[in-house]
Amino acid sequence: MGPDMIPTLLPERDDEGFLLQSETWNKDIAELLAQWEVPGGLTEDHWKVIDYLRNYYVEFKSVPPVRKLCKRAGLKFLYICELFPSGLTRGACKIAGIPRKTIKPSFLYP
Repeated sequence: MGPDMIPTLLPERDDEGFLLQSETWNKDIAELLAQWEVPGGLTEDHWKVIDYLRNYYVEFKSVPPVRKLCKRAGLKFLYICELFPSGLTRGACKIAGIPRKTIKPSFLYP
């Protein structure tokens, strides 16, 4: 399957590539979204961040405070930034299937 086929396999997304309906997310979708955001594929550390973001979103319908994310994932903030070069919002949150409209703009979640 070539890269030109991948967009047709993904659920409906907005202009920035975020899922419009969070409930369409699954780990296969995350892997497809990550192809554009994470060169080299998702590692165990990527999944620690993605899983925590996803679980937090499902429970609270928002993103967690960054300090809480770092603590629960067991990773330092700068390392998370290396894992997701396009940032927490455009990288980690997008891959976790969190709709863009849910993420309140801030310094860390631009």
